[in-house]
Amino acid sequence: MGNLGGGEVLVILMLGLLVLGPHRLRVVIQQLGRLVTQLRRFAASFQEEFREIVDDPSLEAAARIRGEALQEALSPETPNSSMAAKSESDEDAEDGLEPGADTVG
Repeated sequence: MGNLGGGEVLVILMLGLLVLGPHRLRVVIQQLGRLVTQLRRFAASFQEEFREIVDDPSLEAAARIRGEALQEALSPETPNSSMAAKSESDEDAEDGLEPGADTVG
């Protein structure tokens, strides 16, 4: 029961016995036991469903495809960026500037 020791559980049971009486204490303990059992089943069910979702092969394939697309988009040397840099340096050469020189200022 978590961090409760034997003595602490005994004190709680004694207080429950004084407040509720022997019959109601037994009923309350049974209800608490059923509640704990239901909560454990719910937690186990949730964990199982979560594992099924995480281990889904179609999700892994989709994540892999998105990751590859992201890597391609972020790679420093893409065909579009090299073409844009080449056309920019050609324009600078036509203007009599060195490639990469700042035209403002």
